[in-house]
Amino acid sequence: MLARFFEAQGFATLLITNMPYWAEKIGVPRTLAVEHPFGQPLGKPGDGQRQRQVLLQALTLLEQAQQPGQIWQDETPWEEDLEEAIRNWQPLRPSPIIRYLQPRIRDLIRHKGQFRV
Repeated sequence: MLARFFEAQGFATLLITNMPYWAEKIGVPRTLAVEHPFGQPLGKPGDGQRQRQVLLQALTLLEQAQQPGQIWQDETPWEEDLEEAIRNWQPLRPSPIIRYLQPRIRDLIRHKGQFRV
């Protein structure tokens, strides 16, 4: 929603996410899809080389994207077993933003492309 708001104001935006399916459904202008566990979209804490690599890909996408809704896939695999890393990350309670969004996900999908505060 924020991306669409900023785009309407003339700012180019890009989402780095491990959930490109939802970015497509909600209508994010540009997306870099990464195969990373939640909470680590740029890579592991302290891994400056990987974080820089992801950011450079994002800037390249921002510069080269030709159409709205474009999704680029990062091809660099996670260094350890991704399924195990995802299982180990899961918090006991959802974050406040997730608790807020869970009942609204269908509405966000239904109103794709419409910014509402």
